[in-house]
Amino acid sequence: MRALVFEPQIARFAAAKVFGPGRMRLFAGPRTSFELRDVPSPKRPGAEWAVLRPLRVGFCGSDLATITYKMSPRLEALGLGLGGHAVLGHEILAEVVSVGTAADPSIREGDRVIVDPVLACATRNLPFCAHCTDGDHGVCERFGDDRSYGLLLGASPRFPGGFADRMVAHGSQLFRVPDAVSNDAAVLAEPLAVAVHAVLTHPPDANEPVLVIGGGMIAFATVWALRELFPSVPVVLATTEGSQRDLAASFGVTEVFAPPGPDVVTRAAHFLHTKRLAPTVGGAFLATGFRSVFDCVGSAASMSSALAVTAQRGHIVLIGAAGALPNVDWTLLWARELRVEGSVFYGTESWRGTRERTFAIVRELLTTTNAPLDRLVTHRFALERYEELIAANVERATSRALKTVFTLDET
Repeated sequence: MRALVFEPQIARFAAAKVFGPGRMRLFAGPRTSFELRDVPSPKRPGAEWAVLRPLRVGFCGSDLATITYKMSPRLEALGLGLGGHAVLGHEILAEVVSVGTAADPSIREGDRVIVDPVLACATRNLPFCAHCTDGDHGVCERFGDDRSYGLLLGASPRFPGGFADRMVAHGSQLFRVPDAVSNDAAVLAEPLAVAVHAVLTHPPDANEPVLVIGGGMIAFATVWALRELFPSVPVVLATTEGSQRDLAASFGVTEVFAPPGPDVVTRAAHFLHTKRLAPTVGGAFLATGFRSVFDCVGSAASMSSALAVTAQRGHIVLIGAAGALPNVDWTLLWARELRVEGSVFYGTESWRGTRERTFAIVRELLTTTNAPLDRLVTHRFALERYEELIAANVERATSRALKTVFTLDET
């Protein structure tokens, strides 16, 4: 079968640190660390595993960071390292080829499914750790016990992700997609689940405005989650991409801080009717600010902005895969007793008085939402055009890519 394989190499890692992601020929294409290969089709490791045919698979910012060696090496201890390889792709919409023993007995061969890619206790056939027992498999204590599993499908030396003609998944990872949900909306389920988990575990104060920082998929997923789950809460989006104003408005954003115009702190001071405080040397900050801020970028610049506009004893939620953040001034963290909390993956959430898997909540919301989710998928590519897909992500300033996907259902 065809598969996009990432096989890290020390020489490429060193080149990445010198040249950066702009020299894509170093990182993607024939005879590089990331290339299209013919590989054996995966076999089911047990009766509870299903065989899937990927239909559409999203390309994540973490995929780009992996290919270009920008991801922090800290998590190598939990899975994929410089000596391994993996078929990437964890934002998966697939068709069931062979169902196995699915946790949902309604799933049949030929059904469309979205996939919770995390490889926690259930998929490892182990007694559940304390976190998995509580439904929080995104922070499973077994990560690292057997490095061949990795963390998730798409970052596993043992099990291929969705950038391939076939893959396998445990029955507990599958969620049937309702017929009314389009392929372009369904393929967004994984990043939407990231956002729903972040919002439900860090709920905003009633009627208090919330700031979302970022212009990528996770930022818009967070806007969507806030509007769906807390419709009375005004949502403000801070993005560096002025072209996204109309898109943000279609998702119910109250105000957009974007070029052209003043910086985020100045715009926030005007929006919140508060003072902008500027020291003689150093960055300005607000006399008071937002109670809740979601940083969906994870850069030194975005974290510095978040610290500057968060109210005393407010909280900043850092979503996704930030690594080292050099030159961040943390003074406001202790001076204002702020909380900075990380969020990634998904699990089981408290929702409507019950406990539900994050993917099940997303699936239900996909059937009722009025938001134009299909507009978030801006670029579609066949698997063979992977170099074009990567270029669209590297050159976002010109491509205006938001979510790029592989369309294996159209090849």
